[in-house]
This record gives sequence, structure tokens and C-alpha cells, in this order.
Amino acid sequence: MPPPTPPFLLPLLPARVRRNYRGGRQLDLLAGAARPADGSEPESWLGSTTVALNPGLPPQPGEGLTRVGSGAGTPTLAAELQAAPDFYLGREHAAQLGPQLGFLAKLLDAAIRLHIQVHPTAEFARARLQSPHGKLEVYHILAVRPDAAGEIWLGFQHPPTRAEWRRIIEEQDIAAMAACFEPIRVQPGETWIVPGGLPHAIGPGVLMVEVMEPSDWVVRCEFEREGVVVPPAGRFMGRDLDFCLDVFDYLPRSVELVRTLCRLQPRWLAGDASWELQELAGAGRTRCFSLRRLSARGTATLPGDGRATLVIPTRGRGTVSVEDETIAVAPGTAAFAAAAAPGLEFFPDHRQTGPTEWLLVSPAGPG
Repeated sequence: MPPPTPPFLLPLLPARVRRNYRGGRQLDLLAGAARPADGSEPESWLGSTTVALNPGLPPQPGEGLTRVGSGAGTPTLAAELQAAPDFYLGREHAAQLGPQLGFLAKLLDAAIRLHIQVHPTAEFARARLQSPHGKLEVYHILAVRPDAAGEIWLGFQHPPTRAEWRRIIEEQDIAAMAACFEPIRVQPGETWIVPGGLPHAIGPGVLMVEVMEPSDWVVRCEFEREGVVVPPAGRFMGRDLDFCLDVFDYLPRSVELVRTLCRLQPRWLAGDASWELQELAGAGRTRCFSLRRLSARGTATLPGDGRATLVIPTRGRGTVSVEDETIAVAPGTAAFAAAAAPGLEFFPDHRQTGPTEWLLVSPAGPG
């Protein structure tokens, strides 16, 4: 007798992850916590086969790995993909990357401005870190707290020389560090790309979906923010400052140029009177993954394309179905659809006013 076919749809249990900044109150609210509060777990990893790196903090084995189901004892998504990689990820993807998603997707809720940091490019990671992935990121802004301006810092507007930047980091001259940047306003609904090499910081009060290459490489050049200290082991990727200075892109980029280069414009893909599908980030800018937004007032049907799909609801409640399988989803949760799925159907909750929105994250495809 042949083995049973795995389910096309997997409900995912978000994984709260410790970071070196405070936040997470909005994530608590989404989870229905009785006493929502900002704390040391400001991120919820929704689709992850990547282990979180928190050097300097007490180890938590498997931190960051998304689990399937509704309890702590359920299997990880990584284990499910390992058991049926061709079914869940597609034969070509599995042949190239094995049972790995090829991206990491999370919810991020910052209560303070994050420490200024930078991530390596994929080219740098392969050549200098012996890693197949750098850490290009895409931000999709969901909300800004009422008492916050809604800002990010991205790229040097007033770049230092390499020697000046070394001095600034060594001496923790925060005034000089901040003077290298100008704040850039962001609005809910916008999508931004952060290529490797660009120094950046997320401002306080910003809630976003963040999708990135599947690594946790980071260089933190600011060691303390509002009493939150990055331990020495968490600053330089286990290397020294000289090594990490090579990660930075020191070119000057005005706010206007950053908006032109890094704010992604939606591209219409499909739709009818009751739903619309847009591409927010595609193969032209993101080598590892694509990001689409589905907005629907009625049932939307998308044909299968041979790629896995991570379904992240961002507005309203609804269900996602494949044949006779159905999963209810709401903001703060996620579902995973197998590459073998013949198609996906989305049903907004009919009791809602306004459209329901889902973000759809898929591997970019083999190549």
C-alpha cells in the first residue's frame, strides 16, 4: 500500500524570538494576550526553517523554528519539509536547496529604534562567511503606533570614510553615528527593500512583515539603545571590527534616491471585481523569494504554480482552502501551502466590512 499523501495545507504556530531590542506589544494583542506588553521577544517568526542566533543570551535550542499545529510539542515546519521535500517544496527546489524554505518571514514590532546595523550581501557571505545566504530584507509596513513618527534609517545620507566609521564604532560616538543618516518616513501599505551592505535601523512604533534571505547574519555597530545592551558576542558575527567594516556600503544616498531605489511599487498580476493580486517584490529585485498581496471582498481562486506558498493574513479574518482542506487564519497567524497544491482558494469572513488582505510569500524558484 502506498504511503498516505501529506496534507496540502499546514497550520503554523508562530515562534516568538528574543532580540536585542524591546517590542512585541502589538504581537501580544494579535495573539489575544490578557496583558499585552513590550518585552524582549519583539519578533514572531511565521515561516522559518532558520534557527535564531542570539549570542550572549542563554541558549534556547531550536529558537526561531516555526512549528506546525497548535502546541509546543508539535513538529517543526523544517521536519515536515524534510519528510516530504518534493511534495512541499517542489522537486527542483528540493534538489537545489534541500528541505529549506529559501527565505525567512516574520512579524516585527519595535517599541524603540533598533540598534544601527548592517547585513552582508549574498556575495560577501559566500566569499567571506562560507554561507550560501546573505541577508537581503523586504519590509511591508502594517501599522505605526499613534505616538510614533513612522521612520526608518536606510543607507548613509552623509557617509563617513571607512576610518571615520571605525572611530565612531570604537568610541561609540552615537551623535556622530546618527549624523550619518536622515530619517525616512514610512506609511502602512508600503513595501521597502533593504539590500545587503546598507546600514539601517527601524524606528520606534513600526509593525511590519519582514521577509529575508534565510540567515541571521548581522553586524551591530551601536551597542546600547535605551538600556538594551548588545552583548559583545552579538556585535560582529564572531569576527572583529576590521572584518565587519568591509560589509558596509559607504556610498552617499539622499533620502530621495533611497525612496527611488528602495521603495517597491506594486505590480498588478490578476483579479476581477471581487479580488486583486499584486506583486510587491519579485525576481527582478529578490533572488530568493517573491512577495504578493491578495486583497479580496469575495472568493479568490489562484492556480497552483509549482511553488510553496506561505500565507500571512494582514487584515481581517478568513480561510484558505486546497480541495477539501481548509484552515482559518487571522492576523498574527500563518499557513503553509505545498508546492504540489493544485490551487488555493481564499474566503474572507463575510461578517467583515472592507477587504481582507493576505501576503503570499513563495520561493523565487530554482535557477
